[in-house]
Amino acid sequence: MQCKNHADVTAVDRCAGCAEPFCPDCLVEVLGQKYCGSCKVMAIKGQPVVDEEPTIPCPLAKEALTYAIVSIFCFGIFLAPVALVKASKAKKLLEADPRLQGSGKVTAAIAIAWCVIGLWIVGILARAAASAK
Repeated sequence: MQCKNHADVTAVDRCAGCAEPFCPDCLVEVLGQKYCGSCKVMAIKGQPVVDEEPTIPCPLAKEALTYAIVSIFCFGIFLAPVALVKASKAKKLLEADPRLQGSGKVTAAIAIAWCVIGLWIVGILARAAASAK
């Protein structure tokens, strides 16, 4: 088997992209795979961007979600607004530091807290309407 680029040189391996035979001078190693000149460009472009900095969970986002969930079961009229405040602060922290993770928790905390507040308002209006009769 001869190198695709050099007819007088024996191929030692095949390209991981196109599977053509190449000599050692024509192959480049990218993340443990050997590629020819044409395929290495596609291999490099197709690689996901590796974020070398670790992601850190945002404790304030977890706290906001905890308050929101607890507000469903007890003291919702007090804990839901606390959850909204904490979620707002967590959202600002997440926007300021891209290493922090927890935007899903913040979104869930906001949604739950507003639902709890809405249910409290509906309950208060229902009681007012019932007492007016």
